[in-house]
Amino acid sequence: MTNFNQMNMDYKVDYLSELLAEQIRKFDDRYSNLSDAEKGSVKLGFHLDLADNNIAVTDELIEAVKIEFSNSPMADMLIDYKQLNTVEITETQQETINKLEEGRKVSIVKFSDFGFPQLIHTVVQFVKVDRYAQYDNALYITHKPKRKRSNWVEIILPYQEVAVYDGWIDFDIDAISQTTITSSLHVTVKQSRYSSFDPQFMVDIRSKLNQNPLVTINSKKETITC
Repeated sequence: MTNFNQMNMDYKVDYLSELLAEQIRKFDDRYSNLSDAEKGSVKLGFHLDLADNNIAVTDELIEAVKIEFSNSPMADMLIDYKQLNTVEITETQQETINKLEEGRKVSIVKFSDFGFPQLIHTVVQFVKVDRYAQYDNALYITHKPKRKRSNWVEIILPYQEVAVYDGWIDFDIDAISQTTITSSLHVTVKQSRYSSFDPQFMVDIRSKLNQNPLVTINSKKETITC
């Protein structure tokens, strides 16, 4: 399908009408003839079609449907869909989105999936807030790491602290996160200074660096510094 969200309003309304008609025809030619259970199935199928086609339901679209199909249940279905899929963006998240603009070189300091310190030099591609599992407003950062060919996506949940620094900072993360136990000509044994997901790591790295983070995500006070 041509990108629905880039089409004019007449096309959008006609396309949605056909999507809904296809769902209704699974049971009958007329929506008014359907049972409550069948109407529920039609609504669910229509909502799934909206999601599958990545259709952005806007107030403008809903008003256009109301005008064109005043006796159709489509407008109410669109309103329900919009309410169910509206993600609340906090003021702090909006500030983060504004600062992490496309093409900006940044250094992301975070914990790996195993809970150990990680520094990523990367270029921001896109930032958004969306649902993830039971969380209503996880922060998604799509970015292209240095020397990588494809984009990565960091999903930052409300309890995960992440610091983002402007530019590619010159910092040896191992120097602060690891200590040498023994070393010889052939082998060096190191161990982490921190336990898995140790919050002290973020405190220590801020004290070692000579610059403030561009963005601090989910710090104790959820603040952003410049």
